Amino acid sequence: MFYIFLDTCVFLDISTKKQELPLVIALEELVRTETAKLVVIDLVAQEYERNKEQVANKTAKRLSQEFKQVKAIISEFADKDRAQTIDVLNDINARLPLLTAANYATIFRVEKLIESAEKITISERSKIAAVQRGLEKKAPFHISKNSVADAIIIEQFYEFSLDIDSADSCFFITHNHKDFSAEDHRKPHNDFENIFNGNIYYSNNLASAIDHIDNNYLAGIEFEHDYTEETRGLREILNVMDELVDKVWYNRHQNLIYSINEGEIEIVPKGTERYGNHVIHKDILDSAIKSAERVEKRYEDVGPWSDFEWGMINGKLSALRWVLGDEWDMLDT
Repeated sequence: MFYIFLDTCVFLDISTKKQELPLVIALEELVRTETAKLVVIDLVAQEYERNKEQVANKTAKRLSQEFKQVKAIISEFADKDRAQTIDVLNDINARLPLLTAANYATIFRVEKLIESAEKITISERSKIAAVQRGLEKKAPFHISKNSVADAIIIEQFYEFSLDIDSADSCFFITHNHKDFSAEDHRKPHNDFENIFNGNIYYSNNLASAIDHIDNNYLAGIEFEHDYTEETRGLREILNVMDELVDKVWYNRHQNLIYSINEGEIEIVPKGTERYGNHVIHKDILDSAIKSAERVEKRYEDVGPWSDFEWGMINGKLSALRWVLGDEWDMLDT
């Protein structure tokens, strides 16, 4: 069995960085297939819960700020194709809420991983050992900061590692190189030399640890992830919505023509003061016929549609409008 300990910073990073999503998928699969077991100290779970939303919001603010800076630079210095570039940037800006929401979807997946992990509580031995490290100024107390939590985490990992079978492996993974790493960040600080040896591994890179378990595992997931569709841009969404609106309107227009031909709706001259569902003014009908001709020229497929196809058209329009802020089932044309 491979036991995997993740420091809080690793959980936060894989929750909020899109490029880290393959690592989340890999962890899910390793746990699901019982190839590896995720082990979480209660302190780490608490730290993650306390910081996840703040980090996600910080990521969103950073993206927004970087976007504004790029747009300002282009507006000031770009000459050729400035307007086109600004249009592209505006499209990206419209996608930022969707990209931010994607962070929360990943956070939910990480929460599920933590829920499925083996939980261990902090022992008295780990607390005492952490205090001793502080008194001796040993890592992670070798720098001027409060490192009590970090010391407890590493001591609890050490205590757990003492009980694993010699045929098993145990990984401690952290991005906090200042507290835990040697000058070469891939290696643990010398003050932890009694902890990491034999089948007990230190890593500052989750991908490297997964490769150690199976060097083909992550490559396959990354290959699949490379072909995952990106969040669609606002321009693309609006173009599709325009087409769907035209087709919904066109279908209703055809129903109108059918009702006229069947004598259910009467055509009355312009200005006639008669209104209702059973009459249509000649000038309004003429305008609608011209609009229908434009729709027929614009699209190859304007029906007739089966009940299923008609339901899909309305469903797509409703869904896209909901994404952009309308209520469900808003199908006005």
